[in-house]
Amino acid sequence: MHTKNSVSRRKFLRTLLLASSAAAVDWTGFKTLASAIPNRNQIPIVVVGAGLGGLVAGAYLSKYGFDVTVIEQHAIPGGYATSFEREDFTFDVSLHATVAEHAMPQMILSDLGIWKELPVAYTPELRRIITPGFDVTLPAKNPEGVKQVLADKFPHERTGIYNFYAEMEQVIAELWRKKRFKKSMMAELESLTLEAWMSRHVQNPDVKYCLSIFCGYYGLPPEKLNALFYAIATGEYLVHGGQYFKTRSQDLSNTLANAVESNGGRIHYDTRVDQILFDSTATVEAVRDQHGTRYPARAVIANCSVPALVDKMVPADLMPTDYRKEVSQRHASLSSFIVWLGLDKNISGIRDYEIDIHSENGRYHDRQSAQEDLARADITVTIYDNLFADYSAPGKTTMSIMGLAEFDSWKVYARDYFDGNKAAYNLEKKRIAAHFIRRVEKALLPGLRDMIAVKEIGTPLTNLYYTRNPGGAIYGFDRDMPHLKARTPLPGLYLASAWSHGGGYTPVMMAGREAAGLALKDMLT
Repeated sequence: MHTKNSVSRRKFLRTLLLASSAAAVDWTGFKTLASAIPNRNQIPIVVVGAGLGGLVAGAYLSKYGFDVTVIEQHAIPGGYATSFEREDFTFDVSLHATVAEHAMPQMILSDLGIWKELPVAYTPELRRIITPGFDVTLPAKNPEGVKQVLADKFPHERTGIYNFYAEMEQVIAELWRKKRFKKSMMAELESLTLEAWMSRHVQNPDVKYCLSIFCGYYGLPPEKLNALFYAIATGEYLVHGGQYFKTRSQDLSNTLANAVESNGGRIHYDTRVDQILFDSTATVEAVRDQHGTRYPARAVIANCSVPALVDKMVPADLMPTDYRKEVSQRHASLSSFIVWLGLDKNISGIRDYEIDIHSENGRYHDRQSAQEDLARADITVTIYDNLFADYSAPGKTTMSIMGLAEFDSWKVYARDYFDGNKAAYNLEKKRIAAHFIRRVEKALLPGLRDMIAVKEIGTPLTNLYYTRNPGGAIYGFDRDMPHLKARTPLPGLYLASAWSHGGGYTPVMMAGREAAGLALKDMLT
């Protein structure tokens, strides 16, 4: 029996797969659509937010001659794809690894004519995993090597490990239409959770932890994360390797922002959108910022959070009740707690770049532990100088320690935080940071505390302050429900963010391209 939810999930996944497949994307579509629209330079389009989705949308539309204005509340472009400086160090806010080459980001950036301006570095390994019981390093761009390493560590699960990854590789082959198969693995996995998929092959919790190690990139534990989504997203890493935009993710954002402006578009920083204005037919008419400045708009592309858009920017009487309900049923994703460290010496003896250290509570991928005591949750150590030479100044090392965090435990500090009374908040964040550092000393890097020259700490409240994302969410909404459509019920209003398309660099860049294309199509109807 097919329930309504299972049908909607399948529809959502098929849409995701088509959108993810290069063969399904018409890369000539923008030029064809734009050429059919006269007086493009007199058609104003406003993009709310200069995150990657908004920047991609603005870059496409300005490239084809539209009058584009991007309004960004922060002083720099990029959203989470940004960096900041402290003394001799430049820290990346979010990027650990993505898949850009041979994937949708390269295609989008090439289509915009800026790919060659953005070199990438490859991560030296797929992942290193440290727990009290084992320490394994999975090789990069080497699926057979990954299987062999895990099979050697867990020989009693060898067959299941090989079969699991073979199915993941088949999904990638199907996705890119490289080979025909008698039985579709994509169809097989679309109705399963990752936990159910793993359980078909292996039973050992340690093995499952290794197979599902990328769950942190997607914000859900194996029992809630869709198997097909995991196979696609993780399979790209398995086959192509993790990549990093040099020299920081800020370079990606700056390059996209430069593309908007070089094509005649405008970006207003330190400016917050207060309201989207509509005409008597409930069609987008303009945008108004916090200063009362009015920006005419034939279309508005919202790269902001959907809850903020629906609850604050759009008049309550215009947004359909069922759409508001659809938005309200979703749950904001996890946030993050990050300790950025600038060390006064080079680290020798560790070649790995991204290292997961298992939690002290003994429970794998346990979201509840982030609420009980974040200090004891799973953490990821990223040693950026193992990525490429000269990441840091000579004789220094840049690294971070990150844990995924629920927002609920930070609510108690929120009012005082925004009132500038941060004493209790600072004590808590310093406590957690100190515990993270001690755990890294014990598991990986003895004497770490004595090497620290610069320390900066980011919490869910930090994320909320800079992004205005509800709950300081880093992935938009959780991925346990179908995505919202890029075209909203209100004519001329489109979505292009993690809140509509899912978190991560690739989904939000795809969101920007899709929203821009829909805006052009609707102008022709």
